[in-house]
Amino acid sequence: MGPLGGIRVLEIATMIAGPACTQLLAQQGASVIKVEDVAVGDPLRPYGSSRGGMSGWFANANAGKRALCIDLSAPAGLDAILRIVDRSDVLVQGFRPGALDRLGLGADVVSARNPALVYVSLSGFGESGPYSELPVYDPVIQALSGIAGTQADERGPTLVKQVLSDKVAALTAAQAVTAALFERSTTGLGQHVRLSMLDASIAFAWPDAMMQHTVLADDAVHMPNTMASLRTVPVADGFIVMVAVTDTQAHSLCRAFGRPDLASDERFSTVPARAKNFAAWCDEIDNMVRSLHRDDVVRRANAGDVPCASVLRPDEVVDDPQVCHSGILAEVDHPVVGRMRQPRAAARFGKPLPVTSPAPVRGQHTDEILAELGYNTAEIERMRADKVIR
Repeated sequence: MGPLGGIRVLEIATMIAGPACTQLLAQQGASVIKVEDVAVGDPLRPYGSSRGGMSGWFANANAGKRALCIDLSAPAGLDAILRIVDRSDVLVQGFRPGALDRLGLGADVVSARNPALVYVSLSGFGESGPYSELPVYDPVIQALSGIAGTQADERGPTLVKQVLSDKVAALTAAQAVTAALFERSTTGLGQHVRLSMLDASIAFAWPDAMMQHTVLADDAVHMPNTMASLRTVPVADGFIVMVAVTDTQAHSLCRAFGRPDLASDERFSTVPARAKNFAAWCDEIDNMVRSLHRDDVVRRANAGDVPCASVLRPDEVVDDPQVCHSGILAEVDHPVVGRMRQPRAAARFGKPLPVTSPAPVRGQHTDEILAELGYNTAEIERMRADKVIR
């Protein structure tokens, strides 16, 4: 059953942040019902590399769920959703503030029906403030949170080329759900958890990327973001990353590549000296390894206990020995997508997690879920004829 076995989750969300949160809960054993509208469904379904109308993106973010296709604006649709609310432990909604309130599914309404419910409102900017009503996608949050700014190079700020802010919000939301459920185990009461993508991204970036904005004393010694100084290093057949933080590692690096003289060079012999002359230090590393092959550089560095790795292309990741050993990626057969590769849950527990079902087609479980709620066949067919369900 997994650590969340028996926990029932209702998802009313689209795209990544909300669905990725509930997918993680599903991986850990929760039973998740995904609600989609009857007109379009989740816009992520066809987005990106796809087969049969379902993208790999959607298949990864929605595995382990059951799909209910229903019109929330119709009285019969609202009634069905409220029946699910009554038997749910968690509701995760990912729309702009006020959207679910207008449908009759606001936190106050549903919590009055089910005081034990953990209600999660996940939005771009939060429930109030000058941006709260604005539309948002991941790049907007990367821009406002400082994440894009910390990626700046000579060309200017750049975006992290993945939906980082969405996924950070999803992870934060999933942790908040389990914290709220833990508190409920002693109080018997749920609560309204509010989370914005912007807040989650700032909290994520702050400890290191914003370190120069943390200490506010007038006499503080301010240093630039250390990570901003790091870079990939070109070698004969690609790129590597090598990070020598301590003096022991830096001196070992110099010996490993035939430059023991640099270890005694006053510009590079200590951490403060290397920080002061960081550009020159990086140039020396470049010169040491430029003509070597990736595997040779990694072998020499690791032999000297210096952290180092090849910069793998995306297609190389799946064949990396450590990745293969960990079993993080598995090939599975999806009834629509076909053969696909997806990650297992990264956290391992004392007992194996249940195998999650494949991401559902739109409305795949509508009849099944309604029957569980007590609707008979005639009622379900009437709802379908009235276009309340699909």
